[in-house]
Order: sequence, then structure tokens, then C-alpha cells
Amino acid sequence: MIAMLDGIKAVGFDMDGTFLKTHVDYSELGAVDRGILESRGIPFDEVYTREFIKRPRWPIKDWLESHGRGDEFDAVSGEIDAAMTAVEKEYVSEAVPYPKSRECLAELRAMGLKTGLLTRGSLEYAEAALEVTGTRDGFDAVMGRDHSSYDEAKPSPAAMRQFASLLGVDPSEILYVGDNITDYMSAHGAGAQFAGVLTGRGTEEKWRETDPSIYILEYAGDCVGLFRS
Repeated sequence: MIAMLDGIKAVGFDMDGTFLKTHVDYSELGAVDRGILESRGIPFDEVYTREFIKRPRWPIKDWLESHGRGDEFDAVSGEIDAAMTAVEKEYVSEAVPYPKSRECLAELRAMGLKTGLLTRGSLEYAEAALEVTGTRDGFDAVMGRDHSSYDEAKPSPAAMRQFASLLGVDPSEILYVGDNITDYMSAHGAGAQFAGVLTGRGTEEKWRETDPSIYILEYAGDCVGLFRS
């Protein structure tokens, strides 16, 4: 197992459910786009005619353009982003690091590894949560869903490639630690190694069924043990 990590130069972490224990009302978060679209007379069920793991924005753009309202897309998307960030930050003061999270950052850096945080949350929310927990200085790079196009956020491999660029490494030189399938999809699709934790949505059975090569960790901070000889 250790041999597979010989070329790793950076360790990246998902935030919610992985590095930090946070309180986010995901039911409210998931309803933000519907509420905003319907308030603007855009029929949500007509825009999204099928299910997605994470709803992209391109169906909104396509619907607006097909109805002669394409010039509204940036404003609609911006309104959704702002509302999502407000929901994410509502309980940000309750964020706490999981056991071993804080300590592992210094240990990884002492091993010569870069550290980063890549979240599907907004950068504003991520920075606020890291500030609350006093862990921001432990990361070489922090990246949110608003780094570039919304549709390039996790689970897109584009997010991992952009994250690698911020860290100054190749995606194949990253071990990414996450708690759900979107984390795995982004990492695996870009050629990064992946470790799944048991503090969030992922279970040992789910990780083994998804990919036998996944490293399974109780806590994100346990990743330090993967680099010890």
C-alpha cells in the first residue's frame, strides 16, 4: 500500500464530513435553486427533467437561451450562489475539526508534503469555517466551488485538476481524502489517489464496493499513517 504513495507530493481534503464536522441544512441548500428559478418564472421541473448527482447549471442556461432569456443567466446563477453561501454560513460557528484533523496538517508538512482543502462549498464559506476552527494556516491552498465555472466543481475531474494547479503538483501526485462519492469521482477522474473516511456519508462497505483501491480511514487525520514506513 505504501509503495503506491511514493509519488505523492500533496494531500488534499474535502471539508464537510471529512476535515471538519459542520452543521449545514442540506435540505434547505438543495431547495435554493428551485426557489430562485420559480421566483423568476422559470419552471424548475421543465429545466431539470432528469436526476443528477449534483445539479449542474447548464440546464438553466439552455432553458433561458431557448426562451430568449439567455442574458439572464449570469444574474440567476449569481443569485443562486449567494443564497447557497448564506445557507452554508448559517451555522458556521458550530464547525469543529474531527479528531486528528488539526494535528495531521503539521505532520504532513513535516514529511515534505503540501496540504490543501478542496470543497464543493463556496470559498467564502470555507474560509469562514477554517477561521472559526483556527486551521486556515495549515493549508497551502483552499479552493471552493466558485473557483471557476460552477459545473467544473466536484464531482467534475476539472475541480481536481484546478486544485492540483493551485498546489503546484500534478493530479497524480495528490492523495485526496473525502467522505462521499462526489469526492471520489473528482479525484479518480483526474488520476489522483483517494482515501475514503468513515466520518461522513461513506461506509466501509460502500467504499469497498466503489473501488477496492480506495484507502479507508476512520478519520481524515489517519492519512498520516499511510506515509509512515
